[in-house]
Amino acid sequence: MLAYVHLAVALAFVVDVGYCQDPPFPILPDIFIVNVEANILNRNYTVQVKEYFDTSRQASRFESLRNGSRHVSVSDFQSQVQYSTDLDQRTCTARPLTSMSRLATPGANGTFRLESVSDFFQFGKKYHDGYVGTAEVRGIPCYEYTSNYTNTSASGVYTSYSMKWYFAQQDGWGMPIGDVPPGAAVPVRLVLNGVSNATRGPPSFGTNASVPVHTFSHVYEFTNFQAGSLAVIDPELFNPPDGVYCSGLTVTKDLPVLPDAFSLYTSYSAPTRNSTFSSYYAYDRNRQETATFFNFASLANITNFSSYAGPHRIIHNVREGTQYNITESSCDMQPLDSVVSPQFTPDLSLLNGHVTLNDPNTLFKFTADRNFSYQGRRFVDGIQCDLWVAMRSDARFVRSLPANQSSLYAYYFSQPEWQFDTFSGLLTQSHVPVLMKIYSLEPGYENTTATVTIGNYEVGPPRSFMFDDSSCFTSAQQTTVTFTMDTSFDNNRALRGGIFRQLGQTMNLTSDRYHVDTYPGPGNYLTVLVRVHDVPTIGDPSLLARLPSKRSALRKLQDAVKRGTFTVTTDSMTVNAQSGSYSASSSSQKTTFSSAEMAGLGIGILIIGLLIGAGAVFVYQRRMKSVDVPYNRETS
Repeated sequence: MLAYVHLAVALAFVVDVGYCQDPPFPILPDIFIVNVEANILNRNYTVQVKEYFDTSRQASRFESLRNGSRHVSVSDFQSQVQYSTDLDQRTCTARPLTSMSRLATPGANGTFRLESVSDFFQFGKKYHDGYVGTAEVRGIPCYEYTSNYTNTSASGVYTSYSMKWYFAQQDGWGMPIGDVPPGAAVPVRLVLNGVSNATRGPPSFGTNASVPVHTFSHVYEFTNFQAGSLAVIDPELFNPPDGVYCSGLTVTKDLPVLPDAFSLYTSYSAPTRNSTFSSYYAYDRNRQETATFFNFASLANITNFSSYAGPHRIIHNVREGTQYNITESSCDMQPLDSVVSPQFTPDLSLLNGHVTLNDPNTLFKFTADRNFSYQGRRFVDGIQCDLWVAMRSDARFVRSLPANQSSLYAYYFSQPEWQFDTFSGLLTQSHVPVLMKIYSLEPGYENTTATVTIGNYEVGPPRSFMFDDSSCFTSAQQTTVTFTMDTSFDNNRALRGGIFRQLGQTMNLTSDRYHVDTYPGPGNYLTVLVRVHDVPTIGDPSLLARLPSKRSALRKLQDAVKRGTFTVTTDSMTVNAQSGSYSASSSSQKTTFSSAEMAGLGIGILIIGLLIGAGAVFVYQRRMKSVDVPYNRETS
């Protein structure tokens, strides 16, 4: 019984100006919000419904609460898709709009449009609604209208019912409904009585599907009817609800392709710790390195977690096969292949016995094989974003539960036309990650949600201090050389950058192997101080054997300075090293950062592991098997 199902779950109205009698036929708005108490008398239950109806946006939304279960149905006629969502189970099904949709009427080119509420609710002239008289409903003086309907469908479903509509009297009774046209009517009650031989629904409602013909009786109470200026409907309400995965979506959008070099800040809100943590993450595929910076000062007084307090920086150097775990007072080095795991090192994989750096999309678990569902546009802090959602069962989100938990990951990326200015002055116009939400799907933890906010996302090589591993080498393992250049112009960023790059090319070293300072020298010269450290002794032996030694690198630099071939050119100048100015000595540079220096960098603790799919700091878990890693997925 189409009309019966139709009226049992949806409640709406629209303007119908072609039929008029005394009193005037009700004028109903095209946009409104209304609460409905639907009392299904023949089944002995009540459904609470809130409806949003917007013919200008060609969309509607129904929120219902029945037997403690929350459901949302959204019909988006611009996208020609309908979403049916169970909020408690976090499940959603999307299907194309068809003529069987409650609100659909045929449109152009085989599409469907949001029908008028007159058609939807079968109220108006063509439905032969007639004025009966006045009545009092809930103490409100009303006009009463009635109509009858009988139909037998092609499949043999017989339906016959009568409807009694009650609208608040337009004069003498005030209703707070907003600035609507004069004479606008406010619905107060609908009474529906009839018979049908349609299948009667699930046994949980106490029905008997074997009864060929049954009666039904419904009473709908309308409250808090808002129209005009009061009917302010957020357009995001016509998207699938947040925190659900919609299967069957026909509207798709390609996943953003992340760049080969970037850096970003994150702020992670841990729901079960009442805490928010911050971190900095750097990724450079050309360097074959990643780095994370964090500070777990808040864990200093927590039993079993005090070891994790204080500043930490972890570097994965794939060229060397080495992991560096650097604190303000120590450095621990380990072979990368001893710490690689799918759960704790999402940036790394082990292939044929050698560690490889995952591409950025694999790092973030943001790949097509995970069946991401594109779920429309959202606003995040005023930024218009695209939303992709995926279900996962390979993460540990709730610390008290075993690994491989069911969870839902929602990724918010800014739309391509949104522009970002960054501290470095770079302008990013591609998809930029803005927000990530993680929802637990484990029984008893359905309301557990974590949020990762992303900021200062910069495309390009990260800042070099992130990959500085010099604190892991003793003074005996480092050599400091100085030479002068024929300029006194020290306060020139382009010149300093040119010197840094030219040193790497001359010595054939990556920037993590050497460190540079410049300062005014005697006379009109610029002094360049270069500190170079040995090849590490811990890592992948086959990779370490290929790296240039400190001795060979310094010999190349010495030859270039002595021959006068060490030259730096910028847009405004060309500067040469002074032949004969080269000198070398054992390094006496400090090898650790102070607390003040690390705090001055403005970098907090690392929760990047949650962002990219697992805990990022795994070195302690390898060394302290009895202690859980506090800043991985288990923190929730």
